[in-house]
Amino acid sequence: MFRFVFVIFLGLFLMAGHAEAQRRTASPRKQLVTPKKKAPAPARPQAPAVADSTKTQVPAAPKDTSTTIADTLAAPAGNAASSDTLTEAAAEAKLPKADSIHSYKITIEDISYLAVCPGTNITIPFKTEGPFDEDNTFIAHIIDATGKSVPISLPVKKSPVKAVIPSYKVGGEVYRIQIIASIPVVKSQEVPLRLLQAPAAKIDLIDGTQTVRIMPGQEAHLRVSLTGAAPWSFRLSDSTTVLQTLSNPHYITVRPADVKAYRVTGVSNACGSGTTSGEAIVNVNNNPEPKLELKEVEKIAKLCAGVPFQVPFNATGKYKEGNKFIVQLAERGGAFKNISTPDSTGFITTQIPDSYKPGEYRLRVTSTSPYLVSQTANISIVSPTVATLQKDSLRLGENESGMLTVKFTGGGPWFVLLSDGTYENNIQESPHKIKVKPFYDTNYQITSAGGLCGVGKFSGSAKVTVKSPPASITLDKLPQNMVCAGSTIDIPYKTEGRYNPNNKFTVQMTDKSGRFVSLPTTVTSTAMQVKIAAAAPEDTTKIQKIRIVSSSPAVSSAIEELEVIAPDKAIGEVSGRGTISAGRSTRIQLKFKNGLPPWSFTLSDGTAINGTFLNPYLISVSPASTTEYTITSLKSGCGTGTGRGSAVVTVEN
Repeated sequence: MFRFVFVIFLGLFLMAGHAEAQRRTASPRKQLVTPKKKAPAPARPQAPAVADSTKTQVPAAPKDTSTTIADTLAAPAGNAASSDTLTEAAAEAKLPKADSIHSYKITIEDISYLAVCPGTNITIPFKTEGPFDEDNTFIAHIIDATGKSVPISLPVKKSPVKAVIPSYKVGGEVYRIQIIASIPVVKSQEVPLRLLQAPAAKIDLIDGTQTVRIMPGQEAHLRVSLTGAAPWSFRLSDSTTVLQTLSNPHYITVRPADVKAYRVTGVSNACGSGTTSGEAIVNVNNNPEPKLELKEVEKIAKLCAGVPFQVPFNATGKYKEGNKFIVQLAERGGAFKNISTPDSTGFITTQIPDSYKPGEYRLRVTSTSPYLVSQTANISIVSPTVATLQKDSLRLGENESGMLTVKFTGGGPWFVLLSDGTYENNIQESPHKIKVKPFYDTNYQITSAGGLCGVGKFSGSAKVTVKSPPASITLDKLPQNMVCAGSTIDIPYKTEGRYNPNNKFTVQMTDKSGRFVSLPTTVTSTAMQVKIAAAAPEDTTKIQKIRIVSSSPAVSSAIEELEVIAPDKAIGEVSGRGTISAGRSTRIQLKFKNGLPPWSFTLSDGTAINGTFLNPYLISVSPASTTEYTITSLKSGCGTGTGRGSAVVTVEN
């Protein structure tokens, strides 16, 4: 039994020791330690504290100089804290106000003007905010579309960064540039940078083939297709050199005497030399058998009378000197007639004479020496477009749409443009319904219409009315009910309902005969600004009526009254009599009329009052001797005025 108890006690002791070892080896919490001070004088020995008999005594642990805030706060009340530790609240109060991480910032300045090639140098200016460490450096990084970031500059202490775009980066793609600081680690915004693409050139013939056969003296047309950043410069194998072209593809005409192969031997742009490909071979047949044929006849399947067109044909072989090519046209079953002048170049542009009516015809090309005839192509001569807008009358609700009908004749497909800007093209059928959604009552007409033969004739109109809520104008409360004649004021207003596009708002006021007349009005979304008409010469103040009217539709607001005061008509009258003993004071009275407050005045004794709204106005005076008071100057909101009357104060000694 004793052995069993001993084993249990030994197990508990080992477990307690293991827990204590874990506590000591665990990472301590962040400490708050007061700044170091001069070592204090040795403390006098203190009497040992009286043991608390109610608590179990635990042997004192060795003093830990890294006492945590938690340990300090857990100390029993009455025990003095260690001299090198603080409570958490006191430690936070004494901490210096250090800059937080958001106070550090790097901003790359505008580099949108940069257009560079892979392998070239760039300069990246930037701005910083915050107290970066004196050992801090800045490095530029380039980021590709996958998010991979690589450094492209040496560390620098300040703006700008001189970086090198890696030569393996692909031109024509957009990358992002970023600057990163080391102490602390702060990143700038990401700025896009598009790299220019290296050039490439491919040569072929104008129709995309690689070989062509021509007769001696004829021309062949080469095509050089370019990629990369413009402009380009390139050289052909026959030493033809093109510098700084912006044309892509670039076309070149050659006339070799013998068979010749053309290649691009070099191409360059701002990023240097590029790659070339392709070959165009021009075969010259010195003694071929003449052959004449039409090609791409689908391009001339429909023709318009009076409209020039080019006849696509191919003449190969050796023709006799003085040979001419002629285009001929015939009705079904009729004889062919010339419709072009004789031409020796092989490129004929002609037109259908106006004498040929719309219908089905046959077209061919002939040569004179030797006499050859090409195959025949069936063509249709179509008439010019005539578009007519049907005279429909629609009545739509608010925000509703309707359909108007347009009828076409002549060669299609057609297009039509209505007077409100509604446009449709590639119209295949006639009549055609076109959708409209007017906001106001609208009279529709055709602005332009046409088809295969270009702009044709058009006519017709249709009226669409729109049901809308009634219009009304509300004249809000005037900011003031007294104004000076000739002054400019704002008239607040609100509207409801719908007004036509040509509507005009105007402020009207009654004249001396009581008839409403329009005032020059400037309209804004919330107020109308008007200049108040001058009153009649004999009127110093007059009540006039004012309203707002609209022209389309004709609507009027409610009528308000406005007192209009003539300028420079104010009168200030002084009155009062009194007797006072020396050293005492009394009051005199001033009355104002025919002016707009506030009033400013000066009395004959020099007393000045600036801007009073009181009427009548009482003012205290304390003359040393008998004095007569008058007004020497008067101003009001409508200009200057005059004074009259007087007040006499008698002083008894």
